[in-house]
Amino acid sequence: MSSGPAILTPAYYERLETLEKRHWWCRSVRRVGLHLVEPLVPGAGALLDAGCGTGGFLAAFETRNPAARGVGADVSFDALSRARANGVRPLIGASVDALPFASGRFDVVVSNDVLQHLPAGRDERCLAEAWRVLKPGGFLCLRANLGDPVQPHPGLARRYDRRALARLVREAGFVIRKHLLLHPLAALWSDLRGPRAAEHAEGGHGLALSLPPAPLNAAMDAYGRIEDAVVRRLPFVLPRGDAQVLLARKPGRYTPPAADE
Repeated sequence: MSSGPAILTPAYYERLETLEKRHWWCRSVRRVGLHLVEPLVPGAGALLDAGCGTGGFLAAFETRNPAARGVGADVSFDALSRARANGVRPLIGASVDALPFASGRFDVVVSNDVLQHLPAGRDERCLAEAWRVLKPGGFLCLRANLGDPVQPHPGLARRYDRRALARLVREAGFVIRKHLLLHPLAALWSDLRGPRAAEHAEGGHGLALSLPPAPLNAAMDAYGRIEDAVVRRLPFVLPRGDAQVLLARKPGRYTPPAADE
């Protein structure tokens, strides 16, 4: 199994688990991802969360879709231990660029904020593996950071602009169905704070978020629900955002699984 970046420590996953449960940003991106993939997973369908972390997305998906089959894979045993404690099953220790699954097993593959932490070339291999394990006609839901290129450091291998991520996905053989740039207001606030704030936020610890005071977090959560609903329905891609979500399809004829499959 390939090793993960040096930032992926037990302390990292402890903080990530707290943020996933409480931070308005994490709730927002999870909500958008669920909205995109839930209509694509048949009642008896199979979804893989490649790089599942502490299991926040899978836990929400399984609660809302009890008949579907969710599987989590992550390179970190610390992450898997926390996901297991949150009731997520089944879980497999594996790197996203070497998945231990048969070809054509899954209806949907989800990968959230994984690509930007992979060394050069492994992001391409990750997408090749997603293609392999998807059924013909299956879907990839991919979330990544958004911004100008940066020099690699322990907390971040790269940033993707909108065109770079779309090109990477198309070169892997996928057909892009939807491309969203999320949180335009948060991106505007970051622009006003200036480049120093962005550099500090993406330090070596790999997590840019800090939990805001409860009243502010609740207010942003409420606003985020409205903003997410608007962004999902826009017929065009916004010029700014602080994250991007891309839904793509593997060409081929889609065959829903049988109820007892």
